[in-house]
Amino acid sequence: MRMSGSLLSLLVFAFVAVAQNNAEDTPAAAKMRKLLKTKISVEFKDTRLEDAMDEIKEQVKGFKFMLDTKGGVSRNQPITYKANDKTVEEILDEMFKKPALGYVVISKKGNAYDGLVQVRKSDERGYEKAKK
Repeated sequence: MRMSGSLLSLLVFAFVAVAQNNAEDTPAAAKMRKLLKTKISVEFKDTRLEDAMDEIKEQVKGFKFMLDTKGGVSRNQPITYKANDKTVEEILDEMFKKPALGYVVISKKGNAYDGLVQVRKSDERGYEKAKK
């Protein structure tokens, strides 16, 4: 199979970007990213966001999160969502679409929140968007 130069360049760029993101992770953030690959099942019906996240925390040993309440995330945001045998990452991606929430794994050495998943009002999915 032959690949055009521009397609090959794009694939190399994407690979390097992913490798750089992973290379920049602190050990705590890298550990959290592995935990996000854990498969679980959940069912929420008008469940408070904080309670839904606590349930995920109970199922995944070592999973830690924080809600960006100063940024406008409500602990009481109702969540209705059901998933069977999906990764935590897939669950958060799907569960956060409707309420327009996002999440990032904090990766800052020396930061008290290093390795935590922060739930934000955004469309981020695991990684912080590049600041302009």
